[in-house]
Amino acid sequence: MGKKGKEPTPPPEPAEPEGGRKWSDDIEALIAEVMNRFGDVERRDGRMADEPALIAGPSNVHDVASFLKTNEILPLNFCRAVTGIDKVDRFEVVYNLAHLSMPDTAGEFERVALVVAISDREDPSTPTLMDLWPGVDFQEREVFDLVGIKFDNHPDLRRILLDEEFIGHPLRKDYPLMGRWEDMQAIEAYLDEKQIRAMKEEAGLEFDPEKDVPPSYKR
Repeated sequence: MGKKGKEPTPPPEPAEPEGGRKWSDDIEALIAEVMNRFGDVERRDGRMADEPALIAGPSNVHDVASFLKTNEILPLNFCRAVTGIDKVDRFEVVYNLAHLSMPDTAGEFERVALVVAISDREDPSTPTLMDLWPGVDFQEREVFDLVGIKFDNHPDLRRILLDEEFIGHPLRKDYPLMGRWEDMQAIEAYLDEKQIRAMKEEAGLEFDPEKDVPPSYKR
């Protein structure tokens, strides 16, 4: 068994900006309509640098996303980025959505973040949004690879950066900064003696330079 340190605590949520923040009339109208249609969606301003955020859960995020893309007020026809975040007490998947006026996309564009809050840390999952924005394919795979969040109905959900034999998800808050010894062994990673020693100590194991540093690992 590995050594267990103090459990991390969730970071405090940033405060709302004083007096709130005013977005464009179209964004305000769109958010108001979303809140009216989906009673369990929450609004979160002040935490995103340049866009308001709508918070949904895995059970309703696809319906909310579909409305955001197809509504007549401000159709969000482009997904700029997908990010997975470990908040310690929950996971979040952030879809940064935008309205692009075709064909002129060079100017400013309206932005809204759609955040999926996932409370299940043992088996976190949420529906894929690939059917709405096909460009999220590789980005959802990256979140799955590094954070361990599954995207239900994704047509090709597999690791994209790490080896398929890799065991953990290194962007989770509880993943050791130096990595885990068993994970490195599984993929026969190239490690030097200092790294191996640190990993075995983290796992509560005794370091043996004769056994633990095979010739292929040594510089």
